Amino acid sequence: MKPFSSSSSRLGRLLTLAGLLSLISAPVSAAEKVQDRAKALDALVDKKLAAEKLQANPRASDEVFLRRVYLDIVGRIPTLKETTSFLSSQAPDKRAQLIDQLLNSDGYSQNFFNYWADLLRLKSTPVGGNQSLAGGTAYANYVKQCLTENKPYDAMVRELLTANGKTYENGAVGFYLRDYNMQLDNMAVTTQVFLGTQMVCAQCHNHPFDKWTQMDYYEMAAYTYGVRSTNNARTLDSGASMYGKSGKKRKKGGVDAESRKELGRAMTEILRPLRFNYVVSDDRALHLPHDYAYDDAKPKSVVEPTIPASFSQHGTTSKEGQNPVVAYADWMTAPENPRFTLVIANRLWKKVMGYGVIEPVDQLTDSTVPSNPELMAALEHLMQDVNYDMKAYLRVLLNTDTYQREAYNKDIGMGDPFYFTGPVVRRMSAEQIWDSMNTLIHPNPDIPNREAKLAGENLLTRVRWMDQALNALSNEELTVGARKIADLQKDLADQVRKAQVDLVKAQEAKDEEGIRKAKKIVSRQRATINEAVEDIVFQMGYEKFIELAKAGKLKEQADPDLARDLQTVLKAPKGNQMVFDQALNAVQRIRRDRLRAAEERLADRLRAEFNVTKETNRDFNRYLYLLEHYAMRAADVRSPAPVGHFLREFGQSDRELVENANPDATVGQALMLMNGDYLEDLLNPFTVISRALARAETPAQAVDTLYLSLMSRHATPEETKLLSPVIAANAKTGKAEALWALLNTREFLFVD
Repeated sequence: MKPFSSSSSRLGRLLTLAGLLSLISAPVSAAEKVQDRAKALDALVDKKLAAEKLQANPRASDEVFLRRVYLDIVGRIPTLKETTSFLSSQAPDKRAQLIDQLLNSDGYSQNFFNYWADLLRLKSTPVGGNQSLAGGTAYANYVKQCLTENKPYDAMVRELLTANGKTYENGAVGFYLRDYNMQLDNMAVTTQVFLGTQMVCAQCHNHPFDKWTQMDYYEMAAYTYGVRSTNNARTLDSGASMYGKSGKKRKKGGVDAESRKELGRAMTEILRPLRFNYVVSDDRALHLPHDYAYDDAKPKSVVEPTIPASFSQHGTTSKEGQNPVVAYADWMTAPENPRFTLVIANRLWKKVMGYGVIEPVDQLTDSTVPSNPELMAALEHLMQDVNYDMKAYLRVLLNTDTYQREAYNKDIGMGDPFYFTGPVVRRMSAEQIWDSMNTLIHPNPDIPNREAKLAGENLLTRVRWMDQALNALSNEELTVGARKIADLQKDLADQVRKAQVDLVKAQEAKDEEGIRKAKKIVSRQRATINEAVEDIVFQMGYEKFIELAKAGKLKEQADPDLARDLQTVLKAPKGNQMVFDQALNAVQRIRRDRLRAAEERLADRLRAEFNVTKETNRDFNRYLYLLEHYAMRAADVRSPAPVGHFLREFGQSDRELVENANPDATVGQALMLMNGDYLEDLLNPFTVISRALARAETPAQAVDTLYLSLMSRHATPEETKLLSPVIAANAKTGKAEALWALLNTREFLFVD
């Protein structure tokens, strides 16, 4: 068997698929085409199994398939209603129908957001703490929107690689904000995620175990080296007009070196609220490091952007006049790229089967050998044939007999090939466990959380308005504002110096009141500057921004959301114009009132449906809190979740490395399951699981309800015999004990 390489991959595709292409491309209905493609893949799997003298596993039962496909597509267990509906259906194609239904649901976007967040190391605060929250929010919104729209994979990657502009206009810039001005590090992640290649060692020296040289690394990095983050576009064009090109006085209105420094410090404060929200692309050149030790170039030499010949059989450079980033994106996403299609085809195969045809999925070398070369070639072709439509690709995989067989439940040794007698048993991810538990609480578990959505909208609106206000100012007007901030900074610096002297004296005198007073002056400095920046600079820009809006001269008014929000401000009586914060708060208040009205309508409907009494009102209010603030999908929780949160305790990635989740069980998890308050919330009388148990008339029915709700199957006679006495023994705690026991079983925590 020949090792993997770009040429052998293409040749293998031509030879091994010649007999299959007519079947795959036959003019049949969409559903028939999916089934034909699935059978073609099954034929290649079965051919390899026969060659290895292995027997395919039997077809999985409807119960096993149901739970598996829900966890794999929407990331949670099915509800009791979904389970009973599927199991009672007699439709011959009910599995295919369910796959289509789930792929077209909100749950698909929620679940696969978690997958891409792990791959892209997506964080709510990608850099700089909470100052970058807007950028992280916009990036998350972009990824979710791509999944909701089912944007083709190659189009999504292209948009990420060529992203520039403002976060509130183009969330894809989060791809570069995540590695804030660390272009060389970003290149290492890019090749790992999209090309399955570990090049990071070549950043400092020739790769010791692969073909990559340090020159290869720098030549590729040169394509995106000009993509960088800045505070705001004004920082790119204001230097000459605002400060002068030198520190010396200009003939008119110039400033000396000291004043220039003061104005620079003032501009830093003015731009602080807009940090981490802007990405630009220019022609900045990349130089080799000063200690470059190889004889193919001199240290500090300029590096021309080039795709190494070892990647593409022939070196690729930008066409004359073409933006290097665009040239790079064109090469990356081209079907001819020997690894781009292969890597995503293999990644998504692993996502549903539990193991890749190539393992590890992101350490490809020229000596890599797929466990089934014909299958890998067919998967590549399938991805290209569906035009990188990830749902269409997944639909075929999920309809294969290979996926719908009983799972392989043994360990696979590191480096051992696997031939797919069935999908591999694996433990639920932290997100799947969390979302499955919330399925036992929430009647509509896939609905995006409205509170989280509102918080994101308000955050991005604030950044948008501040940016618009700043850019409404001329350079001269901005200079006036900056000088006022500079004068304030000087006054505050004098006050702080005096307060520090007073603090020392108070400490020596053990004057507690004096100590508190001095510390308060020091701590208030930052808040005072922030308030002044908003009151002086942004208010001045905001007033101009509003005048432009009234005149209909804002191009952004074409944005229906912004236009709607501005109506709140523009309707203010003449001479009674709201200040910046008042206007923003007014818009946010309207949004929150809208949300509160929707929440109240839901509460009224549920209150009537559940016949809430005075005695049960407290439990009902707690249930409403769970629905709106707690029992939300993992995709709507801060990413990654705070330390100590259920998700983090159960191994959610910290998003520092690509796919950095930990699937292992820990003592902390056991303690959380034993002592956490999740069980009390599950047993709130208004949750889905509690209401289902309340309908059970006998202990045996309660046991069956628990198994249908958690395991998607009926309880066996042995299980009913074992748990019925537990439930019968205590009317208050019996059901809770049975529920707790099942939540801690291997069957609940694993995807079979």
